Amino acid sequence: MRDIRQALDSPQPAKRWRVLLLTCRDPATDFRLALAQELQALGHDVTYAFLKRRPVVTELSSPNSSRNFSLLSFFYYARMEFKQHSSLIVLNSTNLTFPLMSLLLRNTCGGLWCFDMHDDLLYGSTGAARRKAAIAQRVLLHGSDFVVHAAPTLKELFPASHHLGNASSIARIARSRPQFDRLLILSSLDARLDFDFLAAAAAANPNLDFHIYGQVSQGDRCIAQRLDRLVSQCPNVSYRGPYVNAGLPSILGDYAVSLAPYIAHSPLTRYIDPLRYYHCLNSGMELISTDIPKARDLGDLLHIVHRPDEIGPLMARLANGWSARRNSGSTGQAHHWRNRAITFLNLATDVQAARAKGGGS
Repeated sequence: MRDIRQALDSPQPAKRWRVLLLTCRDPATDFRLALAQELQALGHDVTYAFLKRRPVVTELSSPNSSRNFSLLSFFYYARMEFKQHSSLIVLNSTNLTFPLMSLLLRNTCGGLWCFDMHDDLLYGSTGAARRKAAIAQRVLLHGSDFVVHAAPTLKELFPASHHLGNASSIARIARSRPQFDRLLILSSLDARLDFDFLAAAAAANPNLDFHIYGQVSQGDRCIAQRLDRLVSQCPNVSYRGPYVNAGLPSILGDYAVSLAPYIAHSPLTRYIDPLRYYHCLNSGMELISTDIPKARDLGDLLHIVHRPDEIGPLMARLANGWSARRNSGSTGQAHHWRNRAITFLNLATDVQAARAKGGGS
């Protein structure tokens, strides 16, 4: 709680906003729900809309009651609810899933629109699918007043975008008897995970157990096959299943060290800002990562390894004393969603003021 109180000391915009957050992710796993909750906690009126064939809408002032709509009734609801709000801001975090719906909603609701470029949204697309996705991205960017991005490297692709970054609402977890014979791998299981590195790390360190939690990608059948092969060939690697946000404290509390074996020096990982970094660091864990730009960006808070055989000696040093450890457990203030919410509102205030003066974002 101390970190949250410190975050509240940050400068906050005086204006009260009406916020509509559009998402295409299930609330149980959606990282933007935490941002929406912090916006509500700061005193703004937040509506969280999970867009699908039958949208589900939750007013965060009453988070335990949600309403289901048909698409037609949802547009009618949006027009009646938001059209007259001069202080409306819409955070469009639907990736590239609903470009036409987003444009129709903007024409229906008005307000200040922000597009959430939390990742390289063309990641994994090839051929005709990539061309279609690129068109959708241009449509969404053109229909927004400003854009926010997560990883600083995304500024290379979108120079006019504003840095927001990812975060975590996880607080520090007390670990009275930390164990250094096992590592937590908290990851989306997709092409960005370096299965070969992980297999080599397991082979080089038979005394260590590697426990994987995460959702297996449904868009690439090879991923499930690679996971099955990894687990069958490496007896000290186990897959513990997917997780939801509510289960994170329980999972994180069982480990002292986390490993993030992302593919290094690759376009696949150049533009990511892993949420797992913030969950682990805020909880007080030691974090080991392969060499990706965001790991370097976090500097001395974590350990970067370049070869699988570096993990064993590093774990031994971590087990032997505090001198080798890098995470003091004090990252919660800088990397809490409350601070991201304040940054987002300040950006919106600046963009609206610039628009009122006839300027750009």
